[in-house]
Amino acid sequence: GTQVVVLGRHGNTLHEVLHLLLETAVFTEFNTYVIREYPRDSRIDLIFNLCKTLSSRYSAQADLWDTLLKPNYISKIKEIISFHPVTSEFLRQHHEKIQLENRAAFFDLVESNPLTHEQRLGVLRSNDKNMVLAAAGTGKTSVMVAKALDLIERQLAKPSEILVLAYNRSAAEELKERLSDKANKSNITLESLPQISTFHALGRKLLRDSGISTHMSAFTEDEIKFKQWITSWLETYLKSDNSRLLNFVNLFPEPTNPFDFKTQAEYERYVRDNELRTLNGERVKGYQELLIANFMYLNGVEYTYEAPYVSKRRIEIGFDYRPDFYIKDTSIYIEHFGVDRNGGTRPDIDSAKYNESMLSKRALHIECETNLIETFHYEWIEGTLLEGLEARLTEHGIVCKPKDPEEILKKLREEGRIATWSDLMTKALQAIRVERLTKESMIDRFNKAGIAQPNQIAEILDAIHAGYIQELKDQNAIDFDDMIIRAIHSINSEQYIPKWKYILVDEFQDISVARMELITSLIEKGPQPSLTVVGDDWQSIYRFSGGKLELTTRFGELVGNYTETKLQKTFRYNNSIANTAGQFIMENPEQYKKHIETHIKLTQSQVYLLDDKSTGKDGVYERVKEVVQKIRANDTNGSIAVIARYNYLLESAKLNLTSAKLQANISFWSFHKSKGLEADYCVLIGFFQGRLGFPNENKDEAIIEALLPSLDSFPHSEERRLLYVGITRAKKKLYIIADPQAPSDFISEMLSPKYELNIASNAFQDKYRKIFKCPNCQDGYFRLKNGVYGEFYFCSTGRGCQVGKARVCSNCRAPSVDSRSASTCNNVACGLSIKICEKCGRPMKLRKGAFGEFWGCTGYGIKEDQCKQTRNH
Repeated sequence: GTQVVVLGRHGNTLHEVLHLLLETAVFTEFNTYVIREYPRDSRIDLIFNLCKTLSSRYSAQADLWDTLLKPNYISKIKEIISFHPVTSEFLRQHHEKIQLENRAAFFDLVESNPLTHEQRLGVLRSNDKNMVLAAAGTGKTSVMVAKALDLIERQLAKPSEILVLAYNRSAAEELKERLSDKANKSNITLESLPQISTFHALGRKLLRDSGISTHMSAFTEDEIKFKQWITSWLETYLKSDNSRLLNFVNLFPEPTNPFDFKTQAEYERYVRDNELRTLNGERVKGYQELLIANFMYLNGVEYTYEAPYVSKRRIEIGFDYRPDFYIKDTSIYIEHFGVDRNGGTRPDIDSAKYNESMLSKRALHIECETNLIETFHYEWIEGTLLEGLEARLTEHGIVCKPKDPEEILKKLREEGRIATWSDLMTKALQAIRVERLTKESMIDRFNKAGIAQPNQIAEILDAIHAGYIQELKDQNAIDFDDMIIRAIHSINSEQYIPKWKYILVDEFQDISVARMELITSLIEKGPQPSLTVVGDDWQSIYRFSGGKLELTTRFGELVGNYTETKLQKTFRYNNSIANTAGQFIMENPEQYKKHIETHIKLTQSQVYLLDDKSTGKDGVYERVKEVVQKIRANDTNGSIAVIARYNYLLESAKLNLTSAKLQANISFWSFHKSKGLEADYCVLIGFFQGRLGFPNENKDEAIIEALLPSLDSFPHSEERRLLYVGITRAKKKLYIIADPQAPSDFISEMLSPKYELNIASNAFQDKYRKIFKCPNCQDGYFRLKNGVYGEFYFCSTGRGCQVGKARVCSNCRAPSVDSRSASTCNNVACGLSIKICEKCGRPMKLRKGAFGEFWGCTGYGIKEDQCKQTRNH
């Protein structure tokens, strides 16, 4: 603190000394650290001591000071000591009040519209650590630009002392253009621009300034070449040892015990969302069936999966009997029974009925004189499944002949396994690099994620990581991750000394661990810079690139004390869109709470939910066309965007609109690419269940999920943020097109009144949805399809549903569901019921016989598989 010395009671010298000390020390320091600059946490003690010292000295000699000092000095002294005892909150309120008044003209003119009160605070607040929490359309970029210009104009920093970090190159270029433009319009002369850069470009600059080579690998500019290298590496790795090839085949998918599923719905979703595909290309219903199929392929046993039985029969209600496997050109079938040694079944299955069906199947094979090989769940548990299968095949004269490894590798290529695994390894390699993972940390993550065979998977991933590092050395090159990793080392080893006094980071919600380490190094080795991070935790959607949202939601735990500013006023969209989007995103308690205020306020919902017409696969695109036509009828010039989770949906929508000559002024964005963009009207498509639905329920990449930054436990949390991004692209109206017969989890949730949707289709009402609800499974809905033998309904759960299909009612065309002896329309208002054969499932026909009318199976006239079943009239 500054000491004030009283030398005596008389003389001009005393006046001069006091005036000098106060003018150059106390007043200057107070003005610098409280008025001119934002009161920082690191300076609070200094300000406290300054105020305390001045207060005690003045209180001790108040009369003398009042006599000797000019009134304006006494006024300044009293102002300073009024802050004692010092609180950071009071100091900051004082600073903000003064600067809001002083900088009002700047804030009014720096952007095309005057900055909001929250934006102005975001500009002024320059504590040691600061977070500006935005929401979609609240002008966070305006805060970044205005903050840099404010620091320069108030001479708090030279342009060369300000570092602005953007997420990608286009964002960096936009910041440069806007900063130059706003400086000109605000009459601010810039000797140069601040350092505006991506993290990678900054890393490269730091390495060059440190005299370190920055020769880039050819892989960084040629993604195809990189994938070719990974594919070549993988094939070389597998060829080097036959055991590696067989182990690789058995790695995926991961072993799953069906008895671990507690409910029918759990198991159905598992089968629906997991691609259990054999080496022969069939999609099977369970992991143990997959093992059996792959064993037979690897040992040259030709088979057909779920081939129609020699006689059309129904053992269970609703579907024809199809044994699990048929050995080609024989009378041998294989059934894999899901029972333990006591006949127990999966928790959701009726054990008595299941065991009864086993007896019925055995009896049918005896009746039709076919051979049945049986395998059991308990054999898999005991580790004897494949050994037992081989012995039984041998007993029936089937010889196992192991295939040549080269033939297996060729099959893996043909079935796309090598390509799929190469893609997975590409993603895994990126995650390993970004998260700085070792083999041990990979194993730890796999164990925590419950991934089977963690050591084997970590071994192959660690091997390719080592191979990649060696390849970079052979190229004498670095990649994008090296730019950051080596830049951190150059700072920490003091090869590079950072000079920036203010560091501004955009899109902080997508920051990775490595990038945060770089920021930390810049702060620790720099001249006590002020850090301001700007982001929106509601829009964190780049976890696949290493984005760690926890660094935002747990910012205080990471950096200690910080100043937070929320931007909660948007000029982009209306209150209807804001309310729906905000309600949806804040269902996740891990997200920050924000109360979005909109400039435009309407009384009617502007978020419309429409059905997809249910006219087959093109129904959704026909509905998109109708929406576009309706928009154009009322607004010929308004911008329109069609947004989807996957590009294939966008390509089909574009083709459909182009053929109708409606594509003008329409953009087609994926949800990820839509971030930062806007349109007057947005049409969202692709809301259906499953692994390619929205939310995405693809379980194939559990390995990648384990390697990526940790995710909160709220269901579909990142997919939820992705939908929030899509919703908030719309300025005027939003149209959501979904399948009412098989709605995704998000659509089912948003049917709740709290989301205030304008539901423009009766098909979403419960009474209509019940008509298409599959009664044989938990989640499935019936969808119409054209097959070889005409139209039928199939269940959206797919192989997860045991029955999986329904007839088309001849009266109202709703699904008609089979029982043992009848098929009844699911539409209660119709209720048509037809008699079906309890033996084979074919329709029954009323016939006349010697003893009167009776019901006879329509399969009676089929010579190759005649059914003589009858029933009394």
